[in-house]
Amino acid sequence: MANCAEYARLASHVEDVLARVADLTSQQLRLFRDGDYPASRRLDRELETTMGAKERAIGALRQHMIEHKCQPREPI
Repeated sequence: MANCAEYARLASHVEDVLARVADLTSQQLRLFRDGDYPASRRLDRELETTMGAKERAIGALRQHMIEHKCQPREPI
């Protein structure tokens, strides 16, 4: 089955959230290495929230793939 518009939207959202996780993780690593532990801890809260969003986004994509028999654009 060809990818539908909803699959494309969900996949794009997953990519956006994963990019945000990567960005926040890089920022936190820099702060930790610089010894700015208070800022690192503050950023950790945002990272935890973003990780929750990642789980929800991936879950929604998986559910859509199961329900609509959509397939990834490329093999995973």
